[in-house]
Amino acid sequence: MDKRLTPDPPAGLSASHTDKRLDPAVERAFAHYGLPMSDDPLKSDSRPRLPRKPASLSVEDKLVNASSILQSAAATAYESADQLDGSNRKLAMGTVHLIELAQSWVDSVLDDELFGR
Repeated sequence: MDKRLTPDPPAGLSASHTDKRLDPAVERAFAHYGLPMSDDPLKSDSRPRLPRKPASLSVEDKLVNASSILQSAAATAYESADQLDGSNRKLAMGTVHLIELAQSWVDSVLDDELFGR
């Protein structure tokens, strides 16, 4: 007797199924970073890799890049939240607020670096 711990997915639902309401936000996020959209996660990954520690960048440049990433993350989270309701919307908006908090810290450090405050 074969006992499965995880049930089979519903008929007609493939592993590559995505929520179509999120497609515009996902496309914008991928386009912002120049990443290709692919339905096959096993396909060879030809995306450019960002260095973990870009040594050639100044602290200011690193913070500006982090700020840009946070702005994109906030836009994606807002777009996702607009498509949701109930507790899922609250979770997405919680993410938005955390991103905005991180953005305020980055902005504070940038202000200190740029304006010596």
